[in-house]
Amino acid sequence: MKIKKKSVIIFGGGLSGLVTANVCSHLGIDSILVENSNLLGGGNKSVKDKEGNIFDYGYHALDYNRSIITTKFFEKVLQNNYRKFKLNRGIVVKNYLIPYNQKISKWPKDLKILFSKKIQNDSIKGKLTREKISKIFGKKFTDLAYDDILRSYPSIKWSLEKDGKEEDFFGLVYPWFFPNTKKINQRESEWDIFHDKMRSHSDHFVLYPKKGGFGSFVKAIHDDIDHKYCKIIKNAIKIEYKIESKTNRFSSVKINGNEFVADTYFWCNSPISLCKILGIKIKGIKNGMPQKIVFGNFLLKNEVKNKFHEILVGSNQHMINRISFPGKIANTSNKLIQVEYSFPINTIKYNKEILKKSWVNSLEVLGIVNRNQIKKFTFTEETRGFVTKHNWEELTEMYRKIIETKKGNNVVIPSFNLGPENINRVVPEVMLNTVKSITRTNRK
Repeated sequence: MKIKKKSVIIFGGGLSGLVTANVCSHLGIDSILVENSNLLGGGNKSVKDKEGNIFDYGYHALDYNRSIITTKFFEKVLQNNYRKFKLNRGIVVKNYLIPYNQKISKWPKDLKILFSKKIQNDSIKGKLTREKISKIFGKKFTDLAYDDILRSYPSIKWSLEKDGKEEDFFGLVYPWFFPNTKKINQRESEWDIFHDKMRSHSDHFVLYPKKGGFGSFVKAIHDDIDHKYCKIIKNAIKIEYKIESKTNRFSSVKINGNEFVADTYFWCNSPISLCKILGIKIKGIKNGMPQKIVFGNFLLKNEVKNKFHEILVGSNQHMINRISFPGKIANTSNKLIQVEYSFPINTIKYNKEILKKSWVNSLEVLGIVNRNQIKKFTFTEETRGFVTKHNWEELTEMYRKIIETKKGNNVVIPSFNLGPENINRVVPEVMLNTVKSITRTNRK
């Protein structure tokens, strides 16, 4: 059998793999993208029902200019077929639905009494401990934030019950579920800097494709690839890797019976799966367990009468993490509601009817919809991601250090991440590492 030569082989057709393929193709690099399923984009997809309604099952919008590179890339591949709008977000604390980033003076009376003093400035930075939060917001609200809001996320609750540290996960709650305050010092991470800036300026603008849901961004990246230079192989069920035992370099790969060799192999799948292929054992780290995510999609008889595009839910009284309004996001008829809920697999007894009943009750209690308005309900579930007691950034860094020293020097991981994918980090990181890797290969 003749071995086919390529400059680059890319494993994984999610966001990272598609951006890698896009960059390589526009540089005229002869490449192959290999995806073992029939779909590109990973978990970032949009589905149209029989009535033509679109629901997103991944990203819901792109933060405008959070990353200038990502924003420009979005605009380029979509060829300006997108819209920019101010995102209106709500939050749920206990059984109260209130606007995100609202001043304490406008919070419900039952919540205002949890704050023991007048709060003007927020000087919190670094690890988000109870002590730091209490000094600013008082003990009563801090206890509510840690004991109810944080633990209303089943995956986080599981992590804490496995001896995870509260401060490692509290960024999911702070400052999302906190009242508006003046931030008097800048935090350090890209995530924190963006959200602190957003809260201080109030307006949060996002971008969304004009047609096809947010999943059309993935399609646009694919369509923008110069397919003269990049071949895409989907349904690559049978992949055999030939590895040099001493160096862990990829010597060749057989895909559905055809053997290929390349100068550089870009690994855009999970780094953990690469460990299994290379036989890399990482001791002292427990990965955790797979996570299930469930979606409930509601079609209503009449339009929803509220101003929100999405609502973040932080209350043990509701089996919901987020409520979104796909019609309002897409600037069409606001007759759609999507709820989502994540939890460690096999930790919650549920079925479609149990969840539907719970969700309808919650939507009624929060004053969002009356059950008589519901015309149609659909349910979707999938295993996505995993939960762990470890801090995601620290866990990622532990894996990175070990894998980078043990993998072959012709294997590149353009975006090394174990936790939830951040589109504004992934796109620039992949672009930079792809170009650097190709440049380094050409120097050899």
